[in-house]
Amino acid sequence: MYDSFYNLGFQIFENVITEEEIKFYKECLSKVYDQQVDEFGLDNLSLIGEENMIRSPFLYDQSFVELFYNDFVNNVVKQIIGPFAILSLQNGIVVKDNQKHNQSFFHRDLIYQNFTTSKPIAINVYYCLDDYGQHNGGTVFMEGSHKKESFDISLKQTTPQAKAGSIILFDSMVFHKAGNNLSGQDRFGINNMFTLPFVKQQVRYPSTIASTDDPQLNQLLGFKSTEFFSVQDFRNYRLKRVLDE
Repeated sequence: MYDSFYNLGFQIFENVITEEEIKFYKECLSKVYDQQVDEFGLDNLSLIGEENMIRSPFLYDQSFVELFYNDFVNNVVKQIIGPFAILSLQNGIVVKDNQKHNQSFFHRDLIYQNFTTSKPIAINVYYCLDDYGQHNGGTVFMEGSHKKESFDISLKQTTPQAKAGSIILFDSMVFHKAGNNLSGQDRFGINNMFTLPFVKQQVRYPSTIASTDDPQLNQLLGFKSTEFFSVQDFRNYRLKRVLDE
């Protein structure tokens, strides 16, 4: 089922979300981005290379939870990473027409890590809210680069064709970048990254939001894998687990 993912480092799954959902999430992303611009200031976002990047949109609009917590994604994450995976990040990405994006350089999403692992420790579930391809700066992957310790320019570079509503599943250790968008229209996407719990979250979600009534969702958000503040805190956590059994 995941042959391309394991061999090349990426794989396409089509028709995961509908046209109505695509339109809905694009509108929601634009609204959340406006909120984040109001919070931080457009000039400040530009100074730090965060223009057209929507960080953790689910913290602003709970409808985005559905994109990382649904049956399809839960199964993919469990089958590849295992039952203890956590959400490392959720980012909305807008690649503007005829503008260079701040991620238009080859990188790993576990950035600056030069090693390989026998099994994936982090994966990305990327929703395409537009058709993706070379014409609009679709993601460029270096095939098989997740199997290399460091960047290897000799590897084949591929921009997979993905229709709007598709998911691009990729190993977070595969080198990739945003292409150049020359389509005349902006390109939207939403990236969800899942990791084993020893990898820190981009935002410490348990410190940002309250726990939910859903134990599985709480685990995914990192409520069961945060560091302890003291020995007493550590032991109280273990005691509560025993008493709750």
